[in-house]
Amino acid sequence: MNSAKVTKTKQLVDSRKFEIQHEWVNPMSGNRINLIGNPNFIRFKKDSVNLFLPFFGERFAGGGYNGEGGIIYNGPLKDLEVNSDKKDAQIIKFSTNQETEDLNFTITVYPEGDVNTRVNSSHRSFISYQGKIGKLKEKE
Repeated sequence: MNSAKVTKTKQLVDSRKFEIQHEWVNPMSGNRINLIGNPNFIRFKKDSVNLFLPFFGERFAGGGYNGEGGIIYNGPLKDLEVNSDKKDAQIIKFSTNQETEDLNFTITVYPEGDVNTRVNSSHRSFISYQGKIGKLKEKE
């Protein structure tokens, strides 16, 4: 294991200023989908999060055909928890809502920077994403 990379990853999570880009999405029904070239992000800025994740799966309630298809949120973090597991992975949990939909996120950041994001929704099927953590790119 690359100890410099492990330290950098831990510092990013501890700073609460980082960005996650996903390369794969794993819908509950169907095959993995490559997201390279598709915009997606989770940006942490201290006590808030801005996220856009494309959604491939089943919607059970709410929303309409005119509504936004992705998982989108920009606002304060609710119920934020950050813990480490036995293998030095950082586990970040928080919840948000998108209109009437409740969303629960569990993000596992592995020591060398790989990320697994799991999303449970009150209105949609379970979905997970795989990607990498990096520095927050400051926008002008």
